[in-house]
Amino acid sequence: MAFLDDIIDNFFQTKITELNDYNEHIDDPASLVKIVAELTDRMQDTQDFSDKGQLEQYYLTDLPENMVVFPDEVLAIHEVLLDFYQFLQENGYLTAAVYKDLLLFLQKNKHRFINRMHDKQFWSQEKRTSMENLDQEMMDAMPPEVNDLFQSLNNIFQEEANTEQKDNVIDFPSNKGEKLTNAAPYAIQLRIDLLGFKPPIWRRVLVPFDYTLADLHEVIQTCFEWEDEHLHQFIVGRMYYEPAGMDFDDFGDFFTGDTSSITVGEVFEQFKSIDYIYDFGDDWQHKIKFEANIPFAELPKAKGALSTVESEQLPICLTGRQGAPVEDSADQEEFAPFDIDRINKNLSDI
Repeated sequence: MAFLDDIIDNFFQTKITELNDYNEHIDDPASLVKIVAELTDRMQDTQDFSDKGQLEQYYLTDLPENMVVFPDEVLAIHEVLLDFYQFLQENGYLTAAVYKDLLLFLQKNKHRFINRMHDKQFWSQEKRTSMENLDQEMMDAMPPEVNDLFQSLNNIFQEEANTEQKDNVIDFPSNKGEKLTNAAPYAIQLRIDLLGFKPPIWRRVLVPFDYTLADLHEVIQTCFEWEDEHLHQFIVGRMYYEPAGMDFDDFGDFFTGDTSSITVGEVFEQFKSIDYIYDFGDDWQHKIKFEANIPFAELPKAKGALSTVESEQLPICLTGRQGAPVEDSADQEEFAPFDIDRINKNLSDI
């Protein structure tokens, strides 16, 4: 057993650069050490790393059934196994021919592995329970009133999806380009992802339909707890929207507009997603996706905490994941903790 422990130690010491890469893709890199250790435990009797049957059982059955990880971390498991077998071949534990055979097996079965890791029907009962507990822990971390709000919103969305026609539901985005300026007032739910991070960093917000892009900029700054010390820009279709005074020249087929000249409602009646860039030095790029619209009239009709929400209380951050990088910290990897209470308190001042 000590022999196998030495192999694991040498692997992670040799592959320290790759391990740093894993840190960007998985919440707990120590779980990758456990994955390699469990694989080698299966080989402790024969110490035969070429046993493809053992690998197949572990990779395609045991890991998907029992390994508890977030969906966006699954590829890190595949990558660490690829790196481990490469290490074994480089250090003489596998012949080149055997290594190529095992590598081919992993690559051919990659999509099957990923599908099973995401397939709840393939999970063991223990894994299903653990994943449900993780989801519940994330919900419990939110303030009760926000949790109730989010659950009530989900109920509304489900009711809308199950109703073929409902007079007070606004049907958009639309390809016809009709204007909604005379429609009943409504709130828009958006998901804002800060691109380039694993695990992902994102916020889900609810904002009034008549907010301008300038207002949405303030919401984003508050949700990611930045200080609005740098330039920013929205990219909507073939338009760049910037604050008045930035005076960017038109570029190619793209044209510029003022962020205060267009509302969120106008934007998302035409587009399902837009882009937002903050701090052209650090280049924080965001994808803003439309998720749903809710007429103000629906808010007081909902059950739970949502019944006490008035349109004047918007905007609100419903949920999110991971703390955002601190202002001017692109090269320092310094992050502020995600605190939804503080964020919503600051949003109430907008």
